[in-house]
This record gives sequence, C-alpha cells and structure tokens, in this order.
Amino acid sequence: MKTNVIENGKSNGQLTNTPKTPGEGLNATQDGRNGKGAETTKTEIKEQLAEQKPAMNLEQVLKLVESLHRKKIQRDKLVETISTLEEFEVKQLEDAEEAGIGQYQRCELVIEDDKGNEFKTKNPFIIKEVAEHVRTLCVGRLSEIEGEMVVPA
Repeated sequence: MKTNVIENGKSNGQLTNTPKTPGEGLNATQDGRNGKGAETTKTEIKEQLAEQKPAMNLEQVLKLVESLHRKKIQRDKLVETISTLEEFEVKQLEDAEEAGIGQYQRCELVIEDDKGNEFKTKNPFIIKEVAEHVRTLCVGRLSEIEGEMVVPA
C-alpha cells in the first residue's frame, strides 16, 4: 500500500510525521528541473556515486605516500643539479669575461666508470654541449616527475 505524504494532513486516511524531502511534491517550475522531477535527482546521485572512487585503505595511502616521497627526493636532486649547472655556467662566464678567454676555456670534463676508466677532455665546445645537454635532460625529467606528483582527490 503506497501512502502519499501531504504536508499538514492525512494521506489514505493515515496521519504521518514523515518530513518531506527537498524537491518532493514540487511541480516543474517549483523544483527548477524543467519537469524532470525527483527521478532525475536520484539518477544524478547514482551517477555521482558511481563516478566517485572508493576511499583508499591504509595500505594504499602508505604506498601513495612512499611513492610521493621517492618522487620528492628525485625532484630535489634534479633541482639541485640544475641549480649547480646554472651556477657553474654563470661562474664560468664571469671568469671568462675577466680573463678575456672563452667561457669553458679553463674547464676539464672527466667521466669515470666503475672500473676506474676515465674520459677526460678540456675541449670547451664539448664541455659546453655536455653541460647544456645535461641541463636540458634534468629540466625535462623534472617536469615529468612534477607531473606525476598527484594526490588523488
């Protein structure tokens, strides 16, 4: 038996104390939904609930925090490397202007592997290109990591 709720009266011969829900019993102009009524509201609510992701459990939160921490450490190292390279280039430019020589004229690039093998060069062109390339790589990787550092809503 379905009972229709009436604000201050009886319904099917019964008194009710059930409060009306917002939008219930309103016509299309009253509820502002252009005639779609309460059913649209229920559908909208169901869609919103379906779109919402379930809350993360403790294990998922800990994994997220650990992942963000690792990315923060990577980010900090990249920011430090970029800063060091920028300071190096500025220092080299200032020294070159004072001495009247090329920017990387008094530099030496040394690459050493785990076995102690070394590659050394004093070629300013190579040093300049390597420094610029390393900086470009670091800036690119920094933007990737910062893009990955997202906290879900």
